[in-house]
Amino acid sequence: MKNTIIILILLISQSVSSQLRYDFFRSPEQIDEALNFLHSTHPSLTKITTIGFSEEGKPIKALKISSNPDVDDASKADIVFMSLIHSREWISVETLLYIADTMLLEYQIMPELRADINNSQIWFIPVANPDGHEFSRLSIANRLWKKNRKENSDGSYGVDLNRNWGHEWGLDSGSTSTPSDYEYRGTMAFSEKETKAIRDFISDLSNLKALVSYHSYSELYLKPWAYTFDDAPGEKTLESIARRNIDLIESVHGHRYAESIWYTASGETTDFIWEEYRTAAFTPELRPASRLLGGFAPPTSEILPCAQENYPVAKALVHDAARTGLYIKDHATDLGAEPSAIETSSGGWSTPFWVSPDIWTVPSVLNQNALVDLNVRINNNTGTTQNGVTLEVYYTDPRISLEFPNPNAMLIDRRENITVPPSGSVQTFQWRTPTGTNSMGELHWCIGAVVKHRNDMPLSTQIQKSSNVSCRNFNTTEIVEASMMMTIAAQNFLEVPAELIYTIDDSSLKDGWTIELPNKILKRTSKVSPSSLRKSKLLKTKGIIIEPGETVYLPVSVKIGSEVSKNEKLKLNIHGKLFPLVAGKREAVGNGFTFDLINKN
Repeated sequence: MKNTIIILILLISQSVSSQLRYDFFRSPEQIDEALNFLHSTHPSLTKITTIGFSEEGKPIKALKISSNPDVDDASKADIVFMSLIHSREWISVETLLYIADTMLLEYQIMPELRADINNSQIWFIPVANPDGHEFSRLSIANRLWKKNRKENSDGSYGVDLNRNWGHEWGLDSGSTSTPSDYEYRGTMAFSEKETKAIRDFISDLSNLKALVSYHSYSELYLKPWAYTFDDAPGEKTLESIARRNIDLIESVHGHRYAESIWYTASGETTDFIWEEYRTAAFTPELRPASRLLGGFAPPTSEILPCAQENYPVAKALVHDAARTGLYIKDHATDLGAEPSAIETSSGGWSTPFWVSPDIWTVPSVLNQNALVDLNVRINNNTGTTQNGVTLEVYYTDPRISLEFPNPNAMLIDRRENITVPPSGSVQTFQWRTPTGTNSMGELHWCIGAVVKHRNDMPLSTQIQKSSNVSCRNFNTTEIVEASMMMTIAAQNFLEVPAELIYTIDDSSLKDGWTIELPNKILKRTSKVSPSSLRKSKLLKTKGIIIEPGETVYLPVSVKIGSEVSKNEKLKLNIHGKLFPLVAGKREAVGNGFTFDLINKN
């Protein structure tokens, strides 16, 4: 046995020595050579693709790592790592190359990583700013060049590509409209070819789970928001991931990255990703810790330890994204798939994701201000007992948001250090049901549950995107007449006009029940603007146009046939989705309504 172990260690050491060097900063040509080396050494696991071109026509390349790299598989998790959006931050590309290099090496010898990669499509964009990077290499005078190389209207050069993204672009918080300044944000969001290319590449991914944009320096691990010091929606989820990742970094060489920075940056990359996709996005500010230790030009001796301490974090994020570990069902047939529901051609969802059978109360019928037992079942797909599990349980107004956590959600309880065997675990909480009505005047509430573990973090607050997040609607409506009209309300909580499409889930219907959605609006709280109508016409919309913050009230016709027995129940699901009126890929948001209908005749 000892001889076998020694041989294995020697084989691993020889394999490590055959990989890339990390004792110098690579030129653009040497970065290309490194990518080509990784591809030629691992042709069955890698693919190099050009995702766009810079202002000067240079290719922006991406290295894909996957078990079948030539196939775009929508069932696999997409994770994006990018570097050198700021051209002077040379250590960022070395860290990214080390991560790709080491993952390919360990694929053959680490079964868990192999399983993660087999379920993933991992994308590495080493040089997001090729013109600026090449310029920063030309002379010592150019070494600290940050921006791209676009010629501006005043004769100066460059736009800060990390101030050119679409969320809160244009604010004077960490960006400027002065072209000669280092934080110049450009003439408009996505005015630059480089940011457009990366944005469009990301929008074409089918199952984006996480994005990391490597920067330097200061030894920080930053999460959205960057444009303000205020917390982003889902702050607790982002913070849990960030603290886990900071712990992993510290465990390698003892360097502990901080969680916050002393300035703001509007139009920043990860702000756009979190706002647009509700997908975990982070900005590690790499070594060194200060300007006195080299700042943007650290000694080459910092490259390898910096890369080594950031490698476990990259692996952890891939693992979070790749496989279902602990999960809470979104619907009866859910086994932890992500996403658990997808858009259908008819405008609804493939399955309602707000009806978790793993969340229930005793008693099941809820009165206001009642003390009830709230139960949450945690399923375990890992095959082994998981210790140190955390469960957070919230209630919220589902008319405002079905994300968990969200700024309006009330925490019912947070339980730590739960042990979950392979058979799963049921956690019981006491819950005092709310009094009064929600924002639409309804007795309609939603319970949300979030399960976390060091080796299994939720990467989104959106239920259908994360097996770690689930919800169940309560306090629904009783129907007492054989024929009547219900009213449902839909609100546009987006910052842009949107198209509402709502449909009946036919699978929830029974014989004798007739449900119709009349093609009319009972009431709306504002008029549709001419600009929204123009956008609607250009996009050829078919649904109802709703302005930002507006609420529309819509009828639902219910008819009960004579063959339906007294007290027979129907659980009716109505799907509702909002499509923002924007050009390009229009990703749906929203959920739907669940009603318990009872024939009292």
